[in-house]
Amino acid sequence: MSDRGTLARAVGFGLVTVVFAPVPPLVLVGLPLALLLVATGTRNVWLGIVVAAVAGLALAGERNALWWFARGWPLLLGGMYVLAAAWRPGWNFTATALAALGTAAAAAAAMFMMSPGAWLDVDTVMAAQVGSEVEAWSARLNLAGDETAQGVLSQAVGVQVALFPALLGVSSLGALGLAVAVRDWMSGDAGRAFGRLRSFSFSDHLVWVWLLGLALIVAPIGSVADRIGGNAVLFMGLLYVLRGFAVLLSLVGGISVLMGVVGGLLAVLLYPLLAFFLAVALIVGLGDTWLNIRGRLRSREAAQ
Repeated sequence: MSDRGTLARAVGFGLVTVVFAPVPPLVLVGLPLALLLVATGTRNVWLGIVVAAVAGLALAGERNALWWFARGWPLLLGGMYVLAAAWRPGWNFTATALAALGTAAAAAAAMFMMSPGAWLDVDTVMAAQVGSEVEAWSARLNLAGDETAQGVLSQAVGVQVALFPALLGVSSLGALGLAVAVRDWMSGDAGRAFGRLRSFSFSDHLVWVWLLGLALIVAPIGSVADRIGGNAVLFMGLLYVLRGFAVLLSLVGGISVLMGVVGGLLAVLLYPLLAFFLAVALIVGLGDTWLNIRGRLRSREAAQ
């Protein structure tokens, strides 16, 4: 793996973490990284620097329900990743990270079921934090007197609060990727844990998570089912968008980093283009579950 490829991968994981994380991104990355360094027996000055920096970040901030959750979740996530990597050392990063995320989510759900009030506290503090951040941006943009803008912002707050578990799931995968990339760089094994983006995939059985989430949204069961379904659809939908992008990269033979950056900027600036691209990537990613497009492509090339 070239230095450019390693840097591009680390930047990509970092962007995913920063864009989607509903909790402090540095803590979300730092705590799993510290656990990985300790678990792999890294014995150099980096370990002391990272542990000291993470300890400082972890101890900062106001102590409330979200503060404890924002520290407990990365520790649980990092611990599950270490266990999954030890249990199945032959798995690639994606399989290990998804297994760690799934087991960490199940453990967190079990703890919150034993103490429902704790979840309500986290939810309430999250809503207050998102609301204050939106109010601050509204003041900076002078939108206080615009009723239409205020209505849109209020809806955005509600959506972000309702879907923050899915956003946390996506950002957690990014945080694990960045932590593993940094750990490998420190140990001189940069890039070995990852394959090419065009080969990105995951178990086809996970499509049932997306379908079940869709069913929970459509079925008139209640607000709790709607929220669970919405988070499942968003989380798996983003994974299938990335899978669809990987399939498209395979079909065109890959693109340069410069072309990827330029294309991403154009897509962000031209919102309809971005929405169209995401829809196409989602359809291709879901279709790949049954069509195995890259496998067919490899078979065709081998036959020729």
